[in-house]
Amino acid sequence: MTLIKRALSEDLEVYLSPNLKKEHGIVLCFTNRYGGYSKGRFKSLNVDYYTGDKKTDVRKNRKKILKKLNLENLEFIYSARQVHGNSILNINKYNNCIKLDTDNIPDECDCIITDLKNTPIMVMGADCNLILIADIEKKAVAAVHAGRRGTLKEITAKTILYMRKEFKSKADSIIVAIGPGIRRCCYKVNSMILKEFTDRFGCGNFFSIKDDNIFLDLIDINLMQLHEAGINKENIYDCGLCTCCNHDFYSYRRSKITGRQAAIAVIL
Repeated sequence: MTLIKRALSEDLEVYLSPNLKKEHGIVLCFTNRYGGYSKGRFKSLNVDYYTGDKKTDVRKNRKKILKKLNLENLEFIYSARQVHGNSILNINKYNNCIKLDTDNIPDECDCIITDLKNTPIMVMGADCNLILIADIEKKAVAAVHAGRRGTLKEITAKTILYMRKEFKSKADSIIVAIGPGIRRCCYKVNSMILKEFTDRFGCGNFFSIKDDNIFLDLIDINLMQLHEAGINKENIYDCGLCTCCNHDFYSYRRSKITGRQAAIAVIL
């Protein structure tokens, strides 16, 4: 059974988890770059306030996504300032993040977690891996921004450990969806960067060399972290899409000044 399916209505296409919604009341969603209001280099569904895009257009883009998800009654999709680290922000009933009058939480983090209903959380990227995690038993979700530095700092493994500690999550109940991101085919790195990864993870199958060029596979490293954390292979879905190859997505490596696509999780 495919976890994530393409869904198109009018001019907005997203990648959704219909079975999770139907069976567990959890929505996982990835967007591409089309169907929004942004102009120029950010055309058109940019969701990040920090790219240089007009904030009013970003706000309208986020509202349009909520409408697509049949969540028009909700005001915000919550995101934070991403800094390529491994910090985790838990939006729960004990903090006041969701009481803010903005969807742009001032905290700096690269993973947002919540067990609150009707509280959409989001991470954003333009090549970085966007990973959504759902505990279908405890009803908790996490949105992870795992770029090069976050992957090196093992943010995905840290998120699983956090969910086990905070929510008593069990591996069999955790579902993982890996969205569009730059893949081995396009992610060329230098020898110094490769050494950082081999020093931490050993000489695995997460890189290849072609015509004296080194290509790094961040997806493979994140999968390794998930497997080592005990997540069942059959509970992990990878969309397989490369943001650098596929012009349906924003790519920093391809365009530098560009927008960001989203990975969104919400408990209904």
